[in-house]
Amino acid sequence: MTHDQLALGAMTFRGRDFEASLDAAQRSGFRAIGISVAQCVACLERGIPPEAMAEALRERDLRVAELELVRLGEDGIAGHLNALVLDLIGILHPDRVHVAAFSGTVEEVKREFATLCEQITATDVAFEFMPYSTVRDVATAVDLVRAAASPRAKLVLDVVHFFRSGAEVSELTPDLLALTAGLQLSDLVPRPGVQLAYESRHLRTFPGDGVLPLADFLRAVLTATGGVPPPITIEPVSDALETLPVAWVAERAMQSTARLLTEAGRPRWPVHGHDRPSRFPSSRRTR
Repeated sequence: MTHDQLALGAMTFRGRDFEASLDAAQRSGFRAIGISVAQCVACLERGIPPEAMAEALRERDLRVAELELVRLGEDGIAGHLNALVLDLIGILHPDRVHVAAFSGTVEEVKREFATLCEQITATDVAFEFMPYSTVRDVATAVDLVRAAASPRAKLVLDVVHFFRSGAEVSELTPDLLALTAGLQLSDLVPRPGVQLAYESRHLRTFPGDGVLPLADFLRAVLTATGGVPPPITIEPVSDALETLPVAWVAERAMQSTARLLTEAGRPRWPVHGHDRPSRFPSSRRTR
């Protein structure tokens, strides 16, 4: 694995200045980031259209690892945002588009996902199951992806959703990993009585700072993939971390992930990105 397979997730930048977030990710050695449709709308309100976002990424030698989120089974405003995600693919050129479903039945979601995989031809279409969504577990998600019968139909394995859905490390088989477009790493600490959705969206921490068996998870992934795992995104979604400087969050994410991957059996990585020259723009965009 190389730094090219590490990305800083979109929710790490939730509510933050876009260009400052790019600078923080680049300085800490990330080669890719995640972007959400909400961030694109926020940038547009600041006079930064998607084309300018793409330019800012190119200036920093960053790419978009994942663009999110298409919400299946949704109409109204969510449906309009889904259409915006599709429009953004040709501008931001993500490695994959993330998809989830919070409405409808599993069969309805399965049909809609298959249709989406026919619509999107330029990148992978990766479904993310969540224990509080319509598709709640690994087995259901695998069935959905296979039913799409598309080479672009893939899975996202978020470690929080994986373990909170009741999945076991033993389920990380070669067949499952062959369907997986990306891993999302973060961690949790015990919080009795907290609902799963709230915990996932507000109370995560850095990989290795909680109690999830992440080293065991990664060892199983490495075994199943012959030492070549899917790309990894770090996404410690946390209200508390959002109060801290984004540069600190990005650096801490890189350091904790490097330590965890070393524990799982990978070589230690540089944590400051000194293996390539820095390229920072001299001024902020004001359009």
